[in-house]
Amino acid sequence: MTLLRMAFSLLAVLCVSHARAEGPTSPSHSPPVCVVLIGGIDSDPTPEQITGTAPRGQGQSGMYQLAGDLARAGLSTEYFNWNGSRAGQIKNKPPLSAGIIQFIKDRHQKQPTEQIAIIANSWGGHTAWEVCEALPEPEIRIAVAVFLDPSSFGRAKTARPTQLPPCIQTARNYYTRNVFGWREWPNEERLVNVDLGDAQHGFLVAGGPKYDAAFDTKAHIAAEWDPRIHREITQQVLTLLKAETSPPVLRTAARPEAGAGEQQVK
Repeated sequence: MTLLRMAFSLLAVLCVSHARAEGPTSPSHSPPVCVVLIGGIDSDPTPEQITGTAPRGQGQSGMYQLAGDLARAGLSTEYFNWNGSRAGQIKNKPPLSAGIIQFIKDRHQKQPTEQIAIIANSWGGHTAWEVCEALPEPEIRIAVAVFLDPSSFGRAKTARPTQLPPCIQTARNYYTRNVFGWREWPNEERLVNVDLGDAQHGFLVAGGPKYDAAFDTKAHIAAEWDPRIHREITQQVLTLLKAETSPPVLRTAARPEAGAGEQQVK
């Protein structure tokens, strides 16, 4: 009888181990995480995107699509247009950056242990900077900020902000060489610059977007949708947010897997 019980106990342990190995792959986070995504100009999600019926790679907002990817990876996500409006409401009276600032403050008050991340594209990058500049630090900190070909062109007198807001703990700046974008930011130990126009990073490929061109709006739009960039951002955000302490500064960008691009309708 004793041997039989031991056999059943061993079988139970093996079953539990197998169940854990085959269980959901969504990451667990402690503390919880909320990712705020901010789209660029004319990137308000289409009705089809909002209802979830748009084919992958089609719509007006690559950031909204990325929000869905991150949600499926187990993260809580919130989407805003560059002017602070919500999805589908870009033409309404916008709250601008103040609306996003208030959202983050309210979220922090309700869930003070939650980590906050921000991912922003084009004009949304400038908005994200405004938001982070206004947040009280150290009361509220942004664990990870990702700027995807950010731009202040037409919104500010300077080509780009001159400093990384103090509330940001870790940042990544993916940039094309278009003259209307921020391009490379000054060296900052919290920041990793990723030149999309440098072939060694793996994003500039034959027949692909001309990320190395000085004047190419198509490349700027393509960066918002590039599935290789989305995959790397997702991987980086998950890795950095899972760290229990402040992660070490990454000196070089990881080389993404080569993959076929996705087309978008703008």
